[in-house]
Amino acid sequence: MARSGHSTQLTSGRHRACQPQTQKLTENEISELKNYFPEWTSAKWKERAARLFAPKVNQAQWKKRKQIYKTWLFNNRKKKERKDMIKYGRKWTPRMVIYQWNWEEVLKRIEDESGAKPGGPGMFKHYQAAVKRVMAELSDDKLEKAKETAKEWSNNFPPPEIQAQVARKKGPAYMEHFSKEMWRQCRMRVFVMLAWKNEQGEVLFRMHDDNEALGDGDSFMKMKNWEDIKPVWQEYTQEQFGAGAWDGG
Repeated sequence: MARSGHSTQLTSGRHRACQPQTQKLTENEISELKNYFPEWTSAKWKERAARLFAPKVNQAQWKKRKQIYKTWLFNNRKKKERKDMIKYGRKWTPRMVIYQWNWEEVLKRIEDESGAKPGGPGMFKHYQAAVKRVMAELSDDKLEKAKETAKEWSNNFPPPEIQAQVARKKGPAYMEHFSKEMWRQCRMRVFVMLAWKNEQGEVLFRMHDDNEALGDGDSFMKMKNWEDIKPVWQEYTQEQFGAGAWDGG
């Protein structure tokens, strides 16, 4: 029996109009989101974006798809946190190596063929096809070289310029995860001093301090005069990298 003063009936047409529309991701969208997921999780909060992988849609539809992508990314981020996993290593594939060798050509092809600009929402959905076309034009010797290089980079390490890209994209996430795990597993407090060469060959250095966010801890950098340590670390990085060190922030 319905409560007095409350309407519990709607016409069938009105009822249908009020139901949320369930929109499922395509297999291609899920695949591309999975490829983008590591980059998204390692990016700073303000730099995160739900890229568009759907076919051409109008502005209203685009906003709906964008929200679906965001939901997928956030949900899978929670799953990843529950699994408590972060991959410090990277398994290179021939396709990834070929992109590193030909990334300028790949991006130019995407822009020429689709009009999508580098970093734009429509760029990434053309990536796989563009790399595939570049691979199809390579000689057998080049493809074999890419396979050998992928194995070499996976088993040992990639060249310095690739390492510099990883440092820029994933370094902060690695340090944050390390600090949290040391506290969670060992109840250790960690203050990390870092130094690396960027893509321009500049030696950068910085400090990483997550202690304020762990337990009831205080920030080492705020509580202590770490400026005394800074010049010693900078001198060390100059000796090791053979160049002047810049404050990486």
